[in-house]
Amino acid sequence: MDKSCLNCKNIDSKECPECFKQDDYINWDLKINPIPVKLINTDDPQFMPSRKHPEDAGADLRARIDHNIVLFPNDSAKIPTGIAMEIPSGYLGDIRPRSGAAHEGKLTISGTIDSNYRGEISLNVVNITSKTITIVPGERLAQIVILPYLVADFEQVDELSESDRGTNGFGSTGRV
Repeated sequence: MDKSCLNCKNIDSKECPECFKQDDYINWDLKINPIPVKLINTDDPQFMPSRKHPEDAGADLRARIDHNIVLFPNDSAKIPTGIAMEIPSGYLGDIRPRSGAAHEGKLTISGTIDSNYRGEISLNVVNITSKTITIVPGERLAQIVILPYLVADFEQVDELSESDRGTNGFGSTGRV
């Protein structure tokens, strides 16, 4: 495993006498720099976003419901999580389906939580099976990943530059 200095990030930080400390050696591939995100409405710790492993990118979001919700095939439901977040400016919350829930047919539609949104986070869950499914209180349905973003400055132009792909879209690169 490569080890690097915390400050200069050189592989052999012994060549950086100003910041070298033996205690500062870490594996940069596993270094996690948490982004502070404020939460409210989490009086029950069960509903705090949580990770099963420290290196997991996504934190699980749970159904904050007091009774089972039955979804018939192709039905959808707005499921509350019981939490609201203050995501730092320059970041967003990316809602993603949990693979286990999706495998059971409980597909959470992806969404974006903007940094200026302060309301409760809800999940749009769709039954993608041909059978009836049940969502139970406290069930882990989705994940939230906090990501930095860039703001686009859209500019109207008369034409776009040429590229090797051009206008070839859906399926243009083949199946295999």
